[in-house]
Formats: sequence, C-alpha cells, structure tokens
Amino acid sequence: MKKRFTPLAMSLCLLGLVGLPVFAATSDNTNQAKKIALLERQVSNLQKEMESLKGKRLIIAKKTNKTMAAEDPAGQSASPSSTQSKKSKKHAAQNTTNQSLNDTTSIAAGNSEIEGPTDLPTSGPLYLPMDLDVPGQSFVSSGPYIGVPFEFTGGHLIVNSPSVNEDILLLNLDKNVDLRLAALGRPPGKALGSHILLSGLVEGQALTRNGGGSVNSNDIDLTSVNIDMYVMGPSTWTSAFVELAYDNNIGTDTGSFSSNDRMLDSRVFISKAFVVLGDFTKSPFYASFGQMYVPFGVYSTTMISSPLTKILARTLARPLVLGYKSQTPNSLTATAYIFKGPSHASAVSHVNNGGFNVSYSYRPGRYGVVLGAGVIGNIADSVGMQFTGNNTTNAVLFGGFGGPTEIVPTSPTDPTLVEIDSGNEQLVHRVPAYDFNAKVSLGNNLQLIGEYIFASTDFNPQDLEINGDGAKPQALNLEAVYNLGWFVNPTSISVGYQMSKDALAIGLPAKRYLIAINRSFWKNTLQSLEFRHDVNYADDDTSGGSGRPGPKGNGDGANMITLQFDYFF
Repeated sequence: MKKRFTPLAMSLCLLGLVGLPVFAATSDNTNQAKKIALLERQVSNLQKEMESLKGKRLIIAKKTNKTMAAEDPAGQSASPSSTQSKKSKKHAAQNTTNQSLNDTTSIAAGNSEIEGPTDLPTSGPLYLPMDLDVPGQSFVSSGPYIGVPFEFTGGHLIVNSPSVNEDILLLNLDKNVDLRLAALGRPPGKALGSHILLSGLVEGQALTRNGGGSVNSNDIDLTSVNIDMYVMGPSTWTSAFVELAYDNNIGTDTGSFSSNDRMLDSRVFISKAFVVLGDFTKSPFYASFGQMYVPFGVYSTTMISSPLTKILARTLARPLVLGYKSQTPNSLTATAYIFKGPSHASAVSHVNNGGFNVSYSYRPGRYGVVLGAGVIGNIADSVGMQFTGNNTTNAVLFGGFGGPTEIVPTSPTDPTLVEIDSGNEQLVHRVPAYDFNAKVSLGNNLQLIGEYIFASTDFNPQDLEINGDGAKPQALNLEAVYNLGWFVNPTSISVGYQMSKDALAIGLPAKRYLIAINRSFWKNTLQSLEFRHDVNYADDDTSGGSGRPGPKGNGDGANMITLQFDYFF
C-alpha cells in the first residue's frame, strides 16, 4: 500500500530540513540539539498518526467486502429478499468505499456520485426514458413508446392503436415515469430538467390488386415514415409532442409537387404538434392544444387497410381540448373540444366546430369492456371529406370540400388550359355526426371490435349528393380477433366486415370483407398479411359534391392482397 503524506506532515518535514543549517550556524549548541530532537519527535508522531489512519481505512474496506460477500457469496442473493435489493445494496456499498478512499479526487474532478441505486427493477412500471447517472439528467433518449401503432390488449392481441386521444396516452406514460422514479427513491424526472423521448416507424408494403372496374396493378412502396418526439418538463404540468411524417403520394395526387416521380415527391411535413397541460399523479383533469386528431371516434383495427369509419370521420384540426381521465382500473374518460374548421356555412370561417366524447372502461379480471360515444358539430371537416383522392385524370371529379384546383383542357377539341375547383368549403348548412364504439376482450384469446359513425342529417344536394338527393353518409366496422396462443411470438388472426352508405362521392366502397394475420417475428417489428375484397356501389348509383360530379358505381368487386412490414424504434 503506497504511503501518502498530509500537507501538514510535508510542511513540517520541509521546515525541519530547511531549518538544520540555520541551527548549525548558531553558537548555542545545547538549544540547537533540543530543537532538533523536538522536531524529530513531532515528525515521528505525525508518521504514526498517518499509519493509524491508513489502517482504519483498510479495516473499513475489508469489512465492506466481507459484508458484500456474505450477502452474495457466489454472485447470488443469500437471503430471501429480491435480487434487485441486493444489487442496490452492493452498488451503494461500492459508492461508500469509493467515496471514502477517493473523496479528494472525486470532488476536485467534479465527479461526485448521484445518490441512490442505478439498477432498474424488473417489474412494475415499464417506462423510464432517462439515464439516472447522467449529470444534470436532461438529455435525449429513444424507444418505441410513443408512435407504436399496435398494443397488446386482451391477452397480447395485436391491435392498431388509434391516433386520437394521444394526449391521454402521453400523460399515462408521463405518470408511469414518475411512479417508477418514486419507487427508486428519486424525485420526479421532470423536476430535474427536460427530457426528449424519440421514437418512430418505418413501414413498407407489397400489394397486388385486380377487379373493381379498374386496371389490375401491383406495387412495392415505402408507405410510412414517422419520427415522434415527446418532450417532458421541465414543469411537472407541461409536456409536448411533435410528429414528422412523409408523403409517399405523387404530386398529381396531392397537388403539393408537380413531379410524377414519387421519389422526388417524398416531402417531410409536421403531421402533429401539440402541448399537453396535466399531471395524472396529481389531477385527473388535463388540457391540450395544437395540431392533432380531435377526440371523435376510435378507429381501432387489426387490419392493414384503414377502416371505412376512419376514412369517413377522422378529423385533423388545431383544437383546444379539455378532458377528464379517472385514475382507476374501471375508468371514465370525458373530453370536450372546439376548433376552427375549414368548411363553414357563413360567409367567412369562424371557430365553428367542436364536440364531446365519453368512454368507460370496465376490466373485471381477464375480461374487459370499453364503451364510447361522441358527437362532432360538422363531419365535413374530416380528412376524408376534405380530400377524397378521386381520380381526375380524364375529368374533374369532386375532390373533397377542400379539394385541389385542377388544371385541365377546356374541352377535348380546345387545348386551352383552365383552372377548375374540385371542391368548395362554403356549405349550405353544417352536418353533425355521431359515433358509437365498443371493444370487448373475452379472456386472453378473443377480442371483438365495433364502431358505427353516421351523419345526423342530410347534406344539401349542392354540397354532397347521391342519386340526386342529399347524402347522409355513414360507416360501420366490425372485427373479431383471435390470439394464437400456442406461438411463442405474438400472433393473431382477424376477420372483418365493413360497410358504408351514401359515401360514394368520397370514394368508399359499399361493402368490404377482410382477413388478416399479424405476427411479431422480431422485437419492435410487426409483420402483417391481409386479403381484402371490396364491393362497389350499384352500377346505377351516381354521386357528386360541391357542384362537381363524383364517382359512379359499377357493382363490381375488387380484390387486394397486401404484405406489410413495420419497424419501430
């Protein structure tokens, strides 16, 4: 063991060495000898004191090592307490020893230890997007917690999580983090600084389609890329969410670019961005504002294809949302929201849309029921009604109330180009809509999903019509999901039936039959195979909107097979 001298001992030794010539130069030999002897005794006493301190430190270190060996003689816990507890004690003991032996070096280098255990528990809350040993504890981390479009419910059934009510999802995640920190004896994470949790999705599809009165087609495409960013803190009551997405459509479909090459049209845009005010550890009430999907409808599905209910009614807006989410297993959720919709009945647009949504979750044991209902003031503001995506290659069809302006020849014989609006946001009157939804888990293997959305009144024929009359659109989605429990990896098979009515103008089929298999071969991935059969409206059905003609029915059926791969990070 190396010997170390304290500053006092070194000073006295140097003083003695420097002082020897001085004493030698005096004439009083007796006084000189006494002083030299006194200094020698002082140095000897200091050396003995230093050796005593070294021995005490060695004893402390040996006792600490013996204690750890008694607790874990062979790398395992010797007591019935949890392994995690032993790891925490071992870590704390190591910190104590290191701090005792290297206190001066640690403080001088600014490396003082953060108190508390750093090993994470293996049970309890799942989320902790932060490194407890990073000084300052404010940084960026990653994990597929935010934008993961599936959840394991009803016995690990793979169900697409809807993009509505994401503020509640994020507040639950935030609460989970705080509870886990409390279990570790730490203050809430946001009290120590802001944290950014990143996650995302890369999705590809291969498909083939035939029938339906159109040319047979097939494709391989990158269908979705999302980057999600959730910012927690620094206040315990504030957080924010931002999602970047990319558009895989060609410019002639979206009007955003002029090129027909979709690689050149792969624009990145802000899909969602909103602020959440709330803390579920302190209050069940919350508020949010920004760009998000309003809480109308649920749109849960196990299929690759979006349900007809989602195409008809999901609404992207910039609302103000006030909500309540009870923090009990059998919970009540209620939300109210207002926003300025793009469509309007008056001469100019105002804050003229909003709604209310309520749901109740009841989970007695392995079984569970979630029932919900909602209302929105004007369904014309939904994404599906704002942009229909109708094919306008040969003629300007109804493109939605917010449809793009089309540039086409004046007539087959006159090549002069003219601009024609494919939609009009000013309506004769607004059309409210209602939603009813249910999700039932029967044991660990079977789940039933149902949702019905319908307009409360007819559109004016000038705004949206079918067969010359005002349309009253509606859509239904029914699914049954069975979990194949004998597989090691989560695997499910699903069957579904969907229908729509008075929705020919926005491009929906009259009926849809589906079957899908979902499986997760690797962690943070999902592989899906879907077969879909669509039945079009009758061949004598016509439609239109905003004074423009819409698609016509043909009574044909169309088949599509889609293989999809999702990678989450």
